[in-house]
Amino acid sequence: MLALPPCLSASTPCIALASPENSTGSDAAPLSTVLLPHLALLLSVVALGLSFVGIRAIMADEDAAASLGFLRYGIATLLLLPFLWRRRVIMPPLRIIAMVALLGILQFGLFHLFVNTALEDIPASRGAVIFALIPIMTMLIAALAGRDTLTGIKLFAAFLSIIGVSLAIGEKAFASEATATGWTGELLFFMAVCCGATYNAFSSRLMQNRSVLLLTIIGMSAGTLVIFPVAYGEGIAEVILHYDLRDWLWIAYLAGPAAAFSLFLFNWGLQQLSPSQAAIYVPIAPIMAAAFGALILGEHLSNLFLVGLACAVAGPVIMNWRRR
Repeated sequence: MLALPPCLSASTPCIALASPENSTGSDAAPLSTVLLPHLALLLSVVALGLSFVGIRAIMADEDAAASLGFLRYGIATLLLLPFLWRRRVIMPPLRIIAMVALLGILQFGLFHLFVNTALEDIPASRGAVIFALIPIMTMLIAALAGRDTLTGIKLFAAFLSIIGVSLAIGEKAFASEATATGWTGELLFFMAVCCGATYNAFSSRLMQNRSVLLLTIIGMSAGTLVIFPVAYGEGIAEVILHYDLRDWLWIAYLAGPAAAFSLFLFNWGLQQLSPSQAAIYVPIAPIMAAAFGALILGEHLSNLFLVGLACAVAGPVIMNWRRR
């Protein structure tokens, strides 16, 4: 366990931040080093939250989810490639590359298609509540696969995050006018959650002692290639011609800060921490999306928004802090 500045005496209780479960060594690392993975994950989910607003703004004019996904992740991959230039990168074994590509197909391909297809049937606010299941699904999958341990405190933190999202945006999610005729949208969104949770559960160990940048590029490239046939069927060339300046500004944000930068930060945090410690930050993203939606699009915020935000933030704090 990596401790904060020492207490006055050895017998006095002291608060310590939970160290990465894959770390070794007995010496305590500097506080800044311990906090960096958590800061990276927080910045990543905040950028992801704003990306939801951008996707809604673009999709309001063009109903072409796969084309947007192909442009977003394709441009993001091109933005990351120059950072490999003149870097001494050791290629992982072919088996690892294949596994990373498969996980990339789940995260950057199927996840995107499932979410955007589901949003044609259910409101985004209801999808956000389902999105909050990612931490607990990550914990269950990682525990079943032997990639992480399942404890009461982790489950409590995950349920607290779900409650936080429900309080923050559940007012719109379960309004009477938000009802759907079937369960197709909810099922598709849950399938997307399973894709994201599987990526979190298995990527953490694959990235140990390997280049996060290289593996991010491999996974994102695989997902982009899977999206392309669907984007081609949508008529991606015509879709691109219909984008105006505002759309391209949003695409620049979606591909840069919200994909290349954000996903690299998330993967780096996932490398440093356990799958559960990283995934618990994800529910903050839809709450930040609601906040950005209110600021940029003038959308209504729930009366319990601040309470929900506090619960969602409490999840990572409870899971990642220990009493020494």
